[in-house]
Amino acid sequence: MHNLSMAFKNLKNNFSFYALYLLSVSFVITIFFAFTSFSMNTVMLEKISNDGRVETMCNTISVFLMAFVVFYMSYSNRFFLRRRTKELGIYALLGYRKSTILSLLITENLLTCSGAFIAGILLGGFFHKGIVFGITKLLDLAVNNSEIHFFNPNAIMKTACFIFAVVIVLALSNSRFLFKSSLMDLVRYEKSAEKKMKFHAVPAVIGFFAVISGYCLALDILRGTKSLWLTIGFYPVAMLTFTLVLSGTVLFIASFLPFSVQAGKKNKRKFYTETKIITAPGFIYRIHSNSRTLIMLTLLSAATLTVSSVMALSLYYPIAAVSRMAPSEIECRIENESEITAIQQIINKYSSDTDVTFLQTDIYKVTSSAGQLPMEYGIGTSKGDADNEKILRDAGFECIPYSNYIALLEAQGRQKVLEQLTALNDNECILVKYQPAPNDDETGNIYPLLIGNNEIPVTVTAVTLNNPISFANSVGTLIISDDLYHTIAEQAVPAAKILSINGKSIEDNEALFQALSEFLSGSPYLQGNSHRKHEIFSLNSSTFLLLGFLVVLFFIASGSILYFNNVSAITDSKSDYNILWKMGYTDRKIKKIIKKQTAAFYSIPFLFGLADCIFATLVYKSALMQNILENSLGLYAPAMAAIMLTFIIYLVYYHLTVHTCCKAVLTK
Repeated sequence: MHNLSMAFKNLKNNFSFYALYLLSVSFVITIFFAFTSFSMNTVMLEKISNDGRVETMCNTISVFLMAFVVFYMSYSNRFFLRRRTKELGIYALLGYRKSTILSLLITENLLTCSGAFIAGILLGGFFHKGIVFGITKLLDLAVNNSEIHFFNPNAIMKTACFIFAVVIVLALSNSRFLFKSSLMDLVRYEKSAEKKMKFHAVPAVIGFFAVISGYCLALDILRGTKSLWLTIGFYPVAMLTFTLVLSGTVLFIASFLPFSVQAGKKNKRKFYTETKIITAPGFIYRIHSNSRTLIMLTLLSAATLTVSSVMALSLYYPIAAVSRMAPSEIECRIENESEITAIQQIINKYSSDTDVTFLQTDIYKVTSSAGQLPMEYGIGTSKGDADNEKILRDAGFECIPYSNYIALLEAQGRQKVLEQLTALNDNECILVKYQPAPNDDETGNIYPLLIGNNEIPVTVTAVTLNNPISFANSVGTLIISDDLYHTIAEQAVPAAKILSINGKSIEDNEALFQALSEFLSGSPYLQGNSHRKHEIFSLNSSTFLLLGFLVVLFFIASGSILYFNNVSAITDSKSDYNILWKMGYTDRKIKKIIKKQTAAFYSIPFLFGLADCIFATLVYKSALMQNILENSLGLYAPAMAAIMLTFIIYLVYYHLTVHTCCKAVLTK
């Protein structure tokens, strides 16, 4: 029989088993083609990349994508080759040469990859157009969609060449396997397992304590300046933590889990139940025979969870921090009163609504003779954060009146903050902190303010993170009583005059912000809440999009490998389940056993990956992100959403696996 017709027949007869493989490979090629199309989309790249950063990232991630696709398809090919070794052994017994068998396998791979390639190109075209549409809407880009082709010929050619190269790699791998295996090896290989890894109490204990030590090192970062991460150095401690967690995970899965289950068998009352007596030995055997695969899946799950949660946190946190970086919709410094009139005229061109409020705040710089002053007294630059200037500002408190503080909070719609405020006496003040300092509460501190020839002490009655003015215009803001403010105003010249503009009608108006920027000659003191959010999206959207391609591949790979591995293990044991059925086990009890066995091998990678993700995200948040917001569970909501999404995807794969296994085992 011709190889092509045999290949068609084999795929047709085993279509139900190959369906998910074909689907997952199609998804992988879809992601690869969409990414390739995007990286070759010169129209979009010109819009979102001015310095070549996106192009460089595309080239870097492209290498990871190709390596990942080769790994995934090689693993899947080896999985199906193992499933068919008995069949290939029969071909050899019938007189087929190994070269002929290899030709059959190559033909089947070509057919499978061709089908996946066609599906991937079609879906990838839609996916690419969806990405372009999403970015243009999100960033409000002016893009002519007619210039963006549904199918990029260069992307199709690159994808086709890459898939062909993968088929060659698979052919070389299959030839190596076939020509190294004897006829008896082919017949018996289906029942063989990975090399068993012995376990003892010592490596089990070492693995357990290595994981715990790694997690404790991660938690140590919460000690702040006393942490080993700062006293020794971030990278040495990070490498030590990674090594402990990695080695501990390997030993924990390979030794501690089977050791603990083996020890649990001594409790005969709990062990000798109708399901536990079946699932426990099966669990130990599968840990022995599939430990390497399970370790790989655990690390893959940890990478998937960590990357997705860090991505979500990295995008959300800067947006949440905009409430402090630019609390007003528009804010700028003014040099003379005529600028206010000109600014009002510009705003009237873009908004005719009467909800727009204009509030002017005169800031007075006051020094203090206190021996120990807060960090905010001396930090900051002289020309605003937006210009990244390195010239330090003159040290001192930047005083504003309590009434202006209230008015600004009302204009910015921060009603919850207003409800917590109480009026100030002449000798009291509120200190605006740059970042949280839970271990250094300055409430009650007394700072003598030097006003003219007088020294007036004020007591800090409260510290707050609710700054009414952006950090570009005021750092070390001190909110004082109106009477004390008037006393200062009588003897000093304002250090800065700030105009804060708020109103619903001017929100998300990038054209208005650009018009004001032109009028103010690109002043770094011009800040805007909506503009800052738009800027964050513009700078980070391409980065997160490109990393998103890898995350999707992680999801597909980890879920598919878990599916194939569990289906293979349970269908190989079909005769064992038939024995249970003959012993009186009902279909319902057998389903329960299958569910428990499958759940164990889905939960181990997910739970270990979740633990790694939690501690890795904690280290990332504490060490690598600027801390200007109070720590709360709300800040981790995006990371929790990413974890929940991963859980849902795993749950779908789990139910699909159970359904396939039950169908294979219970079919008489």
